[in-house]
Amino acid sequence: MCLEKRSLISKTYCYPSSDGPGKASDIFNYRNGTTSGTQETKGSWWCIDLGKNYLLGITHYALRHGRSDGESILRQWQLQGSTDAKSWTKLETSIKRDNPNDPPPFRDPHPFVTGTWPVEDKAGVFRFFRILQTGRNSSGRYGIFLSGVELYGILLDV
Repeated sequence: MCLEKRSLISKTYCYPSSDGPGKASDIFNYRNGTTSGTQETKGSWWCIDLGKNYLLGITHYALRHGRSDGESILRQWQLQGSTDAKSWTKLETSIKRDNPNDPPPFRDPHPFVTGTWPVEDKAGVFRFFRILQTGRNSSGRYGIFLSGVELYGILLDV
């Protein structure tokens, strides 16, 4: 899959639910963290489209998020998958907390934070992946600010 990474990235698209700061394509810049975000609205999301020729059996995913000032870190979200971008399946992850308001475990390479999580088996294969905000961020507001997304698993060329 490493050899295909460059060619796949050139065919992969991402888009937010609304236009906020930065450019959507910035989340594919793996060298530098930049703030790309949605407007601060409830139910914000980011979608990644692998393109019509690919499906991914996802096993793990990683996020680099928050703002460059260390604020607006995701606290509550859901990873979803779809084959048509209309009907979404919640992908169960091992982000388990006693209190849903407790922050998930992140590494903090300030100013952005990162985390990687496994996705439970039998999730299926999907063309589209969405990070849906289900609660307020660390600043007490809505809006998703990403500077990197990585999806891991078995890539199918269809």
